[in-house]
Amino acid sequence: MSKEFDIYYGEEEFKTVDGGIEDIQAVLMGEDIHAKERLLFYLDWYMDPYYNKDLSVIKEPLKELLQKIVITDNDTDIIEEAIHLLESYTDGPYAILETNKDNISKEFQHKIFYLLSDNI
Repeated sequence: MSKEFDIYYGEEEFKTVDGGIEDIQAVLMGEDIHAKERLLFYLDWYMDPYYNKDLSVIKEPLKELLQKIVITDNDTDIIEEAIHLLESYTDGPYAILETNKDNISKEFQHKIFYLLSDNI
């Protein structure tokens, strides 16, 4: 995550997640790196089972979106956080990563291999 400012989340991130997967996708596929960082930071809290948030409506679409972030985003920190969320809070299969594993940055291939092999 960016070292230029403290990462925080607030009302904007709450509204984004409450707005559903389309709103989440608009931020994560957008150009505002700081908005992406804040939303991913919030999702780390939101997806944690300890807090008992109801993920039933967005769980699978969010898993697909995080996989797309891994293969399409250019920011190392964003990719790293998306992988972290996949590893920590989702279960396979990871069809998008499997299909595109050869196109993933070499920097992250070992993590993706581990994620995919953990779900064989």
